[in-house]
Amino acid sequence: MSKITGINGKVMYGSVTVANQVSWSMSGFTMPVTSAPTAFGDSGTKVYEVAELGEGGTLEFNGNYDPGDAGGQLVLSSVCQLGSHLTNLYLYVNTNTYWAVGSGGYIIVTKADAITLPRNNFGTISFSGQVSTAAMTQTGTGT
Repeated sequence: MSKITGINGKVMYGSVTVANQVSWSMSGFTMPVTSAPTAFGDSGTKVYEVAELGEGGTLEFNGNYDPGDAGGQLVLSSVCQLGSHLTNLYLYVNTNTYWAVGSGGYIIVTKADAITLPRNNFGTISFSGQVSTAAMTQTGTGT
């Protein structure tokens, strides 16, 4: 069984690495379900069915704040403010494996420039996004 650490992980917007990102996470794809109504006297177990279309989930990434990262952190801030759809945001596990939104899908950056600047440590910045229309898919299986 393979065990993978985040040491080689990174976030890329197109071909540009978003500077100093130290972690990323995805909530994963979810399929909403509903239970069938039960009548008085029914026995057995509840029956569940798909209620509606699946939910692509959310993603978050954060790292060290770099106000000079014009191609990464600053661009993602603009993308968020404009409400643009991203199809080229990549969450790397290592040099051979990454996650991206599936064909026909997109990511909306819902939070940018969430900056914390402690007096005695490095400043941090975080971003969030909503995956829409398609699930995130993995490319590659290297370790």
